Amino acid sequence: MTTIQGVVSEEGADQKMPPGVLVEGPLVDAKVREIFVLFGIIYAGSIAALVWTIMQGIGWVEIAVFVGMFWLTMFGMGAGIHRLLVHRSFRCGPVMRAFFCAIGTMAVQGSVLRWVANHRRHHLHADKPGDVHSPYYDGVGNRYVSFVKGMLHAQGGWVFDHATTEGEYYAKDILADPIAMFFVRTRWFWYGMSAVFIPGAIGYAVGGIHTMIGCVLFSGLFRSYVMTMATSLVNSVCHSDGRYGYRRFELNDGTTNELVISILTLGEGLHNNHHRFPRDAYISHAWYEIDINGLIIRGLGKLGLVHDIFVAGSQTPRSRGSYGGKRSIPDPKAMV
Repeated sequence: MTTIQGVVSEEGADQKMPPGVLVEGPLVDAKVREIFVLFGIIYAGSIAALVWTIMQGIGWVEIAVFVGMFWLTMFGMGAGIHRLLVHRSFRCGPVMRAFFCAIGTMAVQGSVLRWVANHRRHHLHADKPGDVHSPYYDGVGNRYVSFVKGMLHAQGGWVFDHATTEGEYYAKDILADPIAMFFVRTRWFWYGMSAVFIPGAIGYAVGGIHTMIGCVLFSGLFRSYVMTMATSLVNSVCHSDGRYGYRRFELNDGTTNELVISILTLGEGLHNNHHRFPRDAYISHAWYEIDINGLIIRGLGKLGLVHDIFVAGSQTPRSRGSYGGKRSIPDPKAMV
């Protein structure tokens, strides 16, 4: 394999990529086009938001909408796309499934199909060649010489790789799910609702045209950028192999728990815990490990809105709403 600038092949290792990773073809071309259009809009909107904030200022409405949409879409990404669709940590009916797909897509982090496929690939090859966003390997399996370059790759550079994850290999269940695929096909509508129309409508209703513009720029487009940066900290900082955070479990990867990132991402920063028990709906293992996503899922279970909530251990349901039994590590191949 040709060495690219800033990376070298791992000494003595076979750099052949695992199945389900595409490095050329129409799917890669389509992915690259969509990423450049999407991030072009987000970057331009974020720059405009900073200029607007300096020149015009923002008020409590823009800040409140920013915070509300941030936490709503963070929950959609973490509980909906990640724990429900990727890991099947709980189950729900079609209405709640559609709700989770909607607010997850509104996180503006790509389609449900691509997110699920990328994350399952990440778990199967965590911090090894084939991992989609490891700080140690690039998208085609070459090892980074510089830890800084690797961290930049994991923090967001990976999305621009000329490679993509094949949904047919990693996410056949999503391809067969009519609800999920509806949101894949209509994802740009939900991006627009999240970044433009909902913030704009709230701003106009409360404060008129001026507040509407501030909400679209600051609470919509800039918030989408901040969302991406916040969730990417899980890929970079929480894969630092102990440089940042701590390791509760000794695993064959670089995962760590980072408590500040856990608060920011509603629990997703408890990443070492998550890689030890990937299917857990609630991933806290201590009183100081705050998993808001897991607590909300438990609360929804109490209300009867979700069910079969998975707890680390048995593969056999103990009762509606929970699993129990001997603790074990789920086979990561079961997620593919």
